[in-house]
Amino acid sequence: MPRVSLNADGHGKVAGIAKILAHLTVSYSTTMAFQKHPDFDQLPLDKNGPRGNAWGRWGADDQLGTLNHLNDEVISQAARENIKTGSRLSLNWSMTGASNPKFARKNLELKLINKAPLKHAHDDEWSFNSQCSSQWDGFRHYAYQDEALYYMGRKAEEFAASDHPNSIHHVSEKGIAGRAVFIDWYSWALNEGIQIDGMTSHEIPFDQIIRTLEYQNMSLDSLRDGDIIVIRFGYLAQYENMDTTKREHLNELYKTQKPNNIGLKPSKELLKFLWNTKIAAICGDARSLEFWPCKDLEWHLHEWLLAGWGMPIGELFYLEELSKKCKELGRYTLFMSSSPMNVPGAVASPPNALAFF
Repeated sequence: MPRVSLNADGHGKVAGIAKILAHLTVSYSTTMAFQKHPDFDQLPLDKNGPRGNAWGRWGADDQLGTLNHLNDEVISQAARENIKTGSRLSLNWSMTGASNPKFARKNLELKLINKAPLKHAHDDEWSFNSQCSSQWDGFRHYAYQDEALYYMGRKAEEFAASDHPNSIHHVSEKGIAGRAVFIDWYSWALNEGIQIDGMTSHEIPFDQIIRTLEYQNMSLDSLRDGDIIVIRFGYLAQYENMDTTKREHLNELYKTQKPNNIGLKPSKELLKFLWNTKIAAICGDARSLEFWPCKDLEWHLHEWLLAGWGMPIGELFYLEELSKKCKELGRYTLFMSSSPMNVPGAVASPPNALAFF
């Protein structure tokens, strides 16, 4: 803190006092950002902003949103409790997986460069849309649509001017790591005799998430601060095993129409649970985490989570081997690590995600 020199009459220099006041103001605002987690019913935090926003919860220049819940204590506890055998598996779908039927986003193009005869060696060059396969959506991806405002009230013009605000490279600095809770909705649904086409806009209500947890001998109370939620909708299981006729039909359809997909039904109760439980991130194996096209604009998850809270949304995660492993072990918690790519200005990234047991 700056010192104040006193005149003979005891009055501090105005400049010194101004510096002290400025210091106190900064300290106070920074401290306030990290005080008690507000209840869902206190949202929006920025009263001049859109519904549900948590802007300012972690300070005025925050770039991490709910990933702030992943502190060292949370991560070390997750590692101690969940890494027991050292077995591990990938949660990444093939980068060329979405080839037939093909989605609108550009698939991976790989150019192999043979350096012979100069030397017997190869390089390669990759070109792809960062959301063509398994992905984390960052905070440049989706805005509050009516207001055109992204996380922390930032605007598209700011992204064009600088690679700093809301870039996913901020997430890459420490990555995403901690305890993941696997919710195998698809296994529960099959056990219940529910037959659903994952390529349709089927809504999964919050009560079925609760019932899936119960099927796994868990409950909502099983989740805790800083958890990462991983949901298996069965989308990729069906995508990889669909018959030729359906594959050809969808491939033609997707040339002119954005794909429909199974996903979560947006609701106040779901959002309230995610916020009050301090969930750090959420991902699944569907093309979109929420059913698509989303018609419930009041609770639209892409708006609330990405633009409102800074909660990363993961899509097209490959969860088939994870499902087998969890059934084999009889446990649905694991240690998860994910290392998004360090690309300043990037919107999204392949997750480079691993599950450890």
